[in-house]
Amino acid sequence: MTGMTMSFEEFQASRDYSDDLHALGLCEGEGFYYADGLCCIEKSGAVYLLHHGDRTLVDTDLGKLERELYHRFYSAAAA
Repeated sequence: MTGMTMSFEEFQASRDYSDDLHALGLCEGEGFYYADGLCCIEKSGAVYLLHHGDRTLVDTDLGKLERELYHRFYSAAAA
């Protein structure tokens, strides 16, 4: 991922839906994956779940979790 310069808007635009994220090697259940399957946000009823290590952020605001995922995605890429 070195040299990757995707804006937040481009990151959001990379979003795609899957009803089986596990089959893609990502989260369990259904939800959205980003950047060609490099990361995901799971949908569970009316809330969204962002898993990171042993923590899970839960929110009804998909955009808020997308912003958090974007920052984590680029922090990991820079490391």
